[in-house]
Amino acid sequence: MIDIILNIVNKYLELFPEEFKRQEKLLDYLKNHNDKEITDWNNFDGHIVATGFIYALKEEKFLVLHHKDLDMLLCPGGHMDSNDANPFVTAKREAKEETGIDDLKLLKIANDEKLVPFDIDTHIVKFNQRLNLPEHYHFDLRYIFIIDKIKNVKIDEDETSSYKWVDIDQFEAETSYGKILSKIKQMLSKNKL
Repeated sequence: MIDIILNIVNKYLELFPEEFKRQEKLLDYLKNHNDKEITDWNNFDGHIVATGFIYALKEEKFLVLHHKDLDMLLCPGGHMDSNDANPFVTAKREAKEETGIDDLKLLKIANDEKLVPFDIDTHIVKFNQRLNLPEHYHFDLRYIFIIDKIKNVKIDEDETSSYKWVDIDQFEAETSYGKILSKIKQMLSKNKL
């Protein structure tokens, strides 16, 4: 699994070489952990996670979910499981589980390469009181999925209290994704479905 993720990160850095410094913590994490550790919820050095940004093409809106534990709006995503073949599989699985939407088409950022995400982010997740999880890192591989038009969403009520569809300007204001907004706009304008 680590070999697969390292390969993805290397291909990502070929596309975004200016992000090498930003990815150093992830590269260091992968060098110092094994396949089992990167999906172990009890490894508080951090976890590999994946996010699926769901974009409704007709209405030009993104889906955001209100996460109960974090009390913030996020795109669907979650921890990589040991039986997930790669982070792309994780992102698609989590997006389906958290929304009930199953006709997700990947917005490819590289020709014939579905495993490379449009963004990789490292962030700290604060202490989770409900699950009694200490503060730790998430190494988040992010993918954009396209659907034709807005659909009803079946939220996972254990984690999510509500959802809404927001346009790209609201998306910037309503979420913590403002720093990658220009990258999202660039990916959407290329529109490699």
